[in-house]
Amino acid sequence: MTIARMATGTAILVAVLTMSCAAAAQPKRGERVSVTNCPHVGVTANCLMIRAQDGTLYNISGVSPRPRLSSRRMIRVRGTVTDKASICGQGIVLDRIRWIRTRQRCPK
Repeated sequence: MTIARMATGTAILVAVLTMSCAAAAQPKRGERVSVTNCPHVGVTANCLMIRAQDGTLYNISGVSPRPRLSSRRMIRVRGTVTDKASICGQGIVLDRIRWIRTRQRCPK
């Protein structure tokens, strides 16, 4: 076996393992999650998203009241994972969302 084939095989194996670990880490419906980060606009202006430390994207568009994005402070969000569809077409939709503003600043 050549070095090029071994490198390709290793790259494929790493990609498969990475994808299977990410799939296993997905939260289950009904699970409560907590995320601290900066909220941001999604694909449309009505969509509000927040990304967890593990890279999972959560759709928090249903939050009320909506956090001001102009404050540039992180928020801590707690919500329940749902299997609801959203017009945003991105992120895991959260329901029963509560949030508080933290003292941490968002990166520029």
